[in-house]
Amino acid sequence: MTVGLARTTSPTAPPVAAPARQASRTLSRFDPRRLATLLHRYVGLALAGFLILSGLTGSVLVFQREIDAWLNPQLWAVTAEGPALSASEIAARVEAHDPRVRARWIPLEPDEGLDVWVDPKIDPATGAPYAIGYNQMFVDPVTGEINGTRRYGPPTLNREELIPFIDLFHRTLSIPGLWGTWLMGGIALIWLFDCFVGAYLTLPRGAKGPRAFLSKWKTAWTLKPRASSTRRNLDLHRAGGLWLWGVLATLAASGVALNLEHEIFEPVVGVFSPISENEFEHQPMDFANPIPPAFGFDEAIVRARDLAAIPADQRVSGIYYAAEIGGYGVAFGEPYEAGLGITWAYVGNDGSLIELTRPGVGTAGDIVAQAQLPLHSGQILGLPTRILICIAGLATAGLSITGVIIWARKRAARRR
Repeated sequence: MTVGLARTTSPTAPPVAAPARQASRTLSRFDPRRLATLLHRYVGLALAGFLILSGLTGSVLVFQREIDAWLNPQLWAVTAEGPALSASEIAARVEAHDPRVRARWIPLEPDEGLDVWVDPKIDPATGAPYAIGYNQMFVDPVTGEINGTRRYGPPTLNREELIPFIDLFHRTLSIPGLWGTWLMGGIALIWLFDCFVGAYLTLPRGAKGPRAFLSKWKTAWTLKPRASSTRRNLDLHRAGGLWLWGVLATLAASGVALNLEHEIFEPVVGVFSPISENEFEHQPMDFANPIPPAFGFDEAIVRARDLAAIPADQRVSGIYYAAEIGGYGVAFGEPYEAGLGITWAYVGNDGSLIELTRPGVGTAGDIVAQAQLPLHSGQILGLPTRILICIAGLATAGLSITGVIIWARKRAARRR
């Protein structure tokens, strides 16, 4: 024991001085790149499982409607030719099929079955909503026949409810309430930060001048030929992240915007440009006391078109009635075309125009807000960007897997 102590103490300094000098040397050798490496490593490990699941489910959801129709052709079937029924006629068919429900959202797509969203009415015997067991009813737009019903979102591998489950899982991990939304928004925020850390780690050290910098950095964008599996895995992780960096950062940022809209996105964007509040959508809900409509779906469409001065050639793509607050939201335009979305006109229960939102119209903050869902889904430029987002989702899962492999191999090497 005496020998051990003699080796670690100085005859001219008290024992406490050694740790102080060691801390001083540690501070003097502070390396921001090492800190970034540690952050990227452990943040990546913490998020890997979430990002793998989110990337894979997101890739499926880019083509959500097409895959759902392929899996469940009986739900989306149109069995006859002829003019489509009006929104009020569709609502009447829905409520005639099951008097316990009320049609909330009615899409108006003449070439495919309509996925009508329904709410339970209040049971007068109990004063509570009926337990109906589903929230979607599929209707043939020409004949009004009911193709089927389903519950949107419960955990299941049932073919009819698989895509709804993937959708809800992607957005909330199927965690009830707002907890899942907040969790996924927090993950997106940390992922966005890690995108910048990862990009920083690809920058070369010791390069003198722009030409030398670019020459060294060029290797980070390429795969080394005839490399070992370890080097190939590292190159895939680094080069893949660089080539798709802009898309991945956009997915992370839009994920924050969609999941933490009021908590983070609006306050941050509002510093630079205000975002207009939608008074119709932000009124308090009272599901136990629904407001009966003063007029039907068809009249609401006519009122919305007249009050909002919507051109006659711009078709109605859907309408919903929010009985909890009283009023209709009418969608005009093509919902699946490239761009910032569709026009929404909101009509109150008194027949007045409450709100009007048009794509590309409003403050800079409004336009940035409108762009988030089209960017995240790939709808912004149509099919090319949808394919790009699908690839980016798969790449997100791949980058997480290669990152875990890099960590595991380095850990094994350190142990050896």
